[in-house]
Amino acid sequence: MRPGVMLGGQEWVRVVLPGDEVVPYDPETSSERIVLGPGLRWEDGMVRVAKAGLLKKVSRDLYFVDTHQKRYVPQRREYVIGIVVKKMGDLYKVDIGASEPATMSFLSFENASKKTKQDLSLGDLIYGQLIVANKHMEAELVCIDAYDRAMGMGVLPAGGVMFNISLHIARQLINPHNPFLLTLAAKVKYTIVVGMNGRVWVKAAKQRDMVALMNCVLMLEHMTPEQAEDKALWLMEALMV
Repeated sequence: MRPGVMLGGQEWVRVVLPGDEVVPYDPETSSERIVLGPGLRWEDGMVRVAKAGLLKKVSRDLYFVDTHQKRYVPQRREYVIGIVVKKMGDLYKVDIGASEPATMSFLSFENASKKTKQDLSLGDLIYGQLIVANKHMEAELVCIDAYDRAMGMGVLPAGGVMFNISLHIARQLINPHNPFLLTLAAKVKYTIVVGMNGRVWVKAAKQRDMVALMNCVLMLEHMTPEQAEDKALWLMEALMV
């Protein structure tokens, strides 16, 4: 793949190593605003690389380093899929694939109150957003936005299947216009939820369709999107015979 190529809405810039300089930036004097994603840091007027990988950008102002990584490091405002693992009074402990579980209040749902609180069970799958994520505090998960609306977040319905993928694959899939997902949608109706923590949940009418969709997405771990798309088409067409 050559620098400058667009893939799933992301532009590949170049291969980078820790310490490499990306772009000079001074928020006090610059007329443009840039957003730094995982793998980058700003210091002394320069955006520098913190992790080795592929430097990518989305639109013209969001940069991040794409690395082959499976251990999730919580980042504020990222959407993740978690598993309820413990209940402690008014709080739940939720496994988000990080070194420590996140906490969630029973009031972290749309229209929740002490009288109408959400009752979660161990093993429930939660799709939510991290509002606290730093090395000095426990990560905190909520299922509402700034206006107390669910916006698709909450407990995922029963009957779906969840599996894990690498974090860089998850970032590719989150793009709603991802051509790979659109190709699968042309063959079978399904619902998919992708967490930035590398967890994917899919649901379809038939069990075999869900297994096929899972295997198709996992192809991206070892193939280019073009190769995986051709293989996925062959697999989905074989199931419909």
